[in-house]
Amino acid sequence: MKRHSSRPRHFQFETADRVTLAGTVCSHEAPRMVLLAPGFWRGRKDPENLFVTEHLFRLGYDVAALDFRGHGESGGSYTFGREEWKDFLALARCFPASGREFAAVGFSMGGSIAADAIARDPSLPFRALVMVSSPADFSRLRPRPWKPNAWKMLGLRRALSPPHVDWSSVPREKPKAEEAVEALTIPKLVVTFEDDWLVRPLHGDRLERAAAPPIERAHLPLPGSLHADAVVRFAPVKFFRILDSFLKRWFPPLEAVSQSSA
Repeated sequence: MKRHSSRPRHFQFETADRVTLAGTVCSHEAPRMVLLAPGFWRGRKDPENLFVTEHLFRLGYDVAALDFRGHGESGGSYTFGREEWKDFLALARCFPASGREFAAVGFSMGGSIAADAIARDPSLPFRALVMVSSPADFSRLRPRPWKPNAWKMLGLRRALSPPHVDWSSVPREKPKAEEAVEALTIPKLVVTFEDDWLVRPLHGDRLERAAAPPIERAHLPLPGSLHADAVVRFAPVKFFRILDSFLKRWFPPLEAVSQSSA
């Protein structure tokens, strides 16, 4: 497979409910693509997500990421999973499916949203799902912002650029990722951290118990109350070792498949 530079292409696209979103794609014109779903108060251009994008691109995947509604350069207001499944499906539908297969990597709410979206449209060719620090049920979140590094992980730049949120959506019923993974028979990886300040490992327990096989669980006893994409900054080697191993088993770049069968 010829390797191109990872020069990104930025584009706009529209959801089924007519919200205009911003996306980025890095492409080798590969037959396998990873869709990256950022967490709340995170965007596709954040350093952690750019690092993940570059890593996956170098492995041989095409990679696409989005700003969910209310975030970054996207319009609309964030609803904590109630409407964002439409955003993720709209991103997938930007890329012709003829011969192309998808995997999803989602951090925090991004993983829960991706699971819900994939379960809603089984016609899309998703072949694997990775959920990192993702809540099984939004209503069961019990944040602990006093934990070490919780606000440090947010960062000043992010703190000064908060997303546009529909706060009326917070108490309203939302899709539950634990119900979505129960319906998904694609390979799934759930990653949790020991002292996560926002999504406790119990959410991973619930996802693991509810999920249809195949399901894999990776629990990292990392210090510092890390949550979601903070692992990319503070423990990248451990995280990418787990991610790469899972993708190699269940969703390797087709170049690797052809070489192993030669």
